[in-house]
Amino acid sequence: MKSDRIKQEDKHRSTVKNPAEFYEILVQGQLDSLWGQWFEGMKLSNVENGESGVACTLIAGQVADQSALHGLLIKIRDLNLKLISVRRILPGTNTPVDVPIKTDH
Repeated sequence: MKSDRIKQEDKHRSTVKNPAEFYEILVQGQLDSLWGQWFEGMKLSNVENGESGVACTLIAGQVADQSALHGLLIKIRDLNLKLISVRRILPGTNTPVDVPIKTDH
């Protein structure tokens, strides 16, 4: 049987949630802002990829956890969109952290 102290620690761990992190996902092609709901309320902005000059969509917003991030990436795959980049923005700053993307190409 668990001690009272261990029970309290378990309860504390289960109630403490990690804050959502902010991500920017760049995909090739332009998506209408109506797709924002399909992407769980993320903000969609049409931009031009500076490297190639190709029209792209920046999908930006808070992502609850890694599972939710993977869900977004699966939706991008299912739409057959070309993934250009994924960047996590550090909390309290505008400093991006590039997330490496492995491709089969």
